[in-house]
Amino acid sequence: MVSPIAIHSSDQDHNPAHQIDNSYSVNHEASVTLDSTNAFEGPEKLLEVWFAPDSFRLPASMVRTGLKSVDRSLWEDMLDLVHCKVLSVIGTEEVDAYLLSESAMFVFPHKLILKTCGTTTLLNGLPRLLEIARDEAGYPQGLEPWHVFYSRKNFMFPDRQLHPHRSWKEEVKILDAHFSNGSAYMVGRMNSDHHWYLYSAKRDASPSDIKIGSSFAPVPPADGRFEDETLEILMTGLDEKKAAQFYNDRLVPDTASDSGSSSVASDDLDPGHVAGSEVTAKCGLGKLYPSSRIDSFSFSPCGYSANGLTDKTHNYFTVHVTPESGFSYASFESNVPSSVSKMNPLDVVNYVINIFGPSHFSVTMFETRGTKHSFAEASIKGVKPSEIPGYTRSDRIVYELDEYDLVFLAFEKNAR
Repeated sequence: MVSPIAIHSSDQDHNPAHQIDNSYSVNHEASVTLDSTNAFEGPEKLLEVWFAPDSFRLPASMVRTGLKSVDRSLWEDMLDLVHCKVLSVIGTEEVDAYLLSESAMFVFPHKLILKTCGTTTLLNGLPRLLEIARDEAGYPQGLEPWHVFYSRKNFMFPDRQLHPHRSWKEEVKILDAHFSNGSAYMVGRMNSDHHWYLYSAKRDASPSDIKIGSSFAPVPPADGRFEDETLEILMTGLDEKKAAQFYNDRLVPDTASDSGSSSVASDDLDPGHVAGSEVTAKCGLGKLYPSSRIDSFSFSPCGYSANGLTDKTHNYFTVHVTPESGFSYASFESNVPSSVSKMNPLDVVNYVINIFGPSHFSVTMFETRGTKHSFAEASIKGVKPSEIPGYTRSDRIVYELDEYDLVFLAFEKNAR
């Protein structure tokens, strides 16, 4: 059953009209039956498939709204192969954000991002994803995607993973079967808790495949360049007191408090979304990007996921937490550029780290070369990033990947 969803609004104005939109929906059937008691593997598998550089340079054969034209039921069929369910969906004109039983999916006209944790079999959904893009959105038959990224942190419990995720070699073999010119990397120290794997494949765009200047996006720059930046923070060993706020006894939140949680009647929502909104406010996440709308879910007995969208744009962020002692983990990912957030990426890192207090964390920053106020460019030139209070940087690695710069940083909490 689908009904309107309550969205946590981080604005100071708590007018209910700012928090409800009938285009947002909750899958109550999946939400109320979800049990995360046996959840154990936090580190996600992350796949990005780009069919064009942006939404106004889609191949000429694709429908105007690209992948966003695909019916939700088809994406759900694909997610069944991955072994996860849709809990709720929010959207803007440029992106639909799916909150999943295991992390999140973002569907743009020109690309799809799928991030799943636990023992999900993400790459089993890849053939169906490519098929949907061709058959439903009109992507040209026989043409490889414009760019593909697949990445993940080292697993905590690799022996529990299922095919095709039992080893990095196995995953690369699957990816190479679908994409030519792929490159695989292991970034960071093998004997560290925070080494990171990356696969990247890129094809050269053919001018005959490009449709310029669709009616729902600005005209691209004359030189064909585009700017893109993605920040990801992967954290382990969460502070126990900070992790405690991500446990859930399913108590209905105090809607009279000035917490920023939804004022929608709880009868319209399931307890997981109601509690998720309260956790979003209490942990401070709602204040990171004040103009964002946040769809969040608090799992029982513990765990938390949130998707945030900045209004009427393609900018998103997503957060996922498995707080269990002994293998606690949290992730944060965002493509909100510095020019929009008015924050240096290191300021974002500091804010997020203060929410979770991890003992170890890594930061990856993808930026198209030449991005203004570039964090990656500063690192490449040898400018030391601002210190993260209470932590020591143990690694800094820089890669040049096609038009992107990649910076990988690892940090350890200082001994008291």
